[in-house]
Amino acid sequence: MRANTGDKLRNRIFKGFQLMLLLVAASALSACMGNSSPPKPTYYYTLDYEAPPVSLNHQLPCTVRVERFSVSPPYQSQRIIYAGSGTRRNSYAYHQWIAGPGELLPYFLVRDLRHTNGFKAVLTPDASLSTTHSLHGWVEEFVERDAASGWQAVATIHISLINNMNADPTRKIMLQKRYHAAAPCKAKTPSALAQAMSAAVAQISSEVAKDIHHQLSTTGTLKY
Repeated sequence: MRANTGDKLRNRIFKGFQLMLLLVAASALSACMGNSSPPKPTYYYTLDYEAPPVSLNHQLPCTVRVERFSVSPPYQSQRIIYAGSGTRRNSYAYHQWIAGPGELLPYFLVRDLRHTNGFKAVLTPDASLSTTHSLHGWVEEFVERDAASGWQAVATIHISLINNMNADPTRKIMLQKRYHAAAPCKAKTPSALAQAMSAAVAQISSEVAKDIHHQLSTTGTLKY
């Protein structure tokens, strides 16, 4: 009789303990559901500018492929990077470029070079056709610089023009140059930064088109 009473008591204690666990779990779940909020959306930005009106006096019979650019480690990301004074670099949590600068810049440069009509063909990095020349790039800076006087979009790009027709490795590099541009942001917002960066890249693109056309025009390219 005592054994039965003990078993019943233990069963009641066990069931009570189970009920307590269920109540705790339900309370925690209710609290989580009550405090939950939808995740913040991520906004994506791209460059947006008209192809610069570069005037080239004639079309060259050469083909150029713009390769993907390498990027300095601080900017090798889709994140929009901003910097104040000193060495600190930060990024926006919910504002990003639609693609990293190593992907974004070559395709705009292809469009702009085609718009000049100064070359027989200008190909994207994905094109499989062989070309007489290749344009390689390295993005040194692609950043929002913040100062008390205002924000600026800053782009610094190194360009190398390679002659694919020359087997001599010491003579393949026809042009190597650093391009730098900065443009003020009209407001302290990521959207204003994207507009300012577009202006900076447009300036660099115009200079690149003129320089490579001039270099190809004056180094015996016409024989190809």
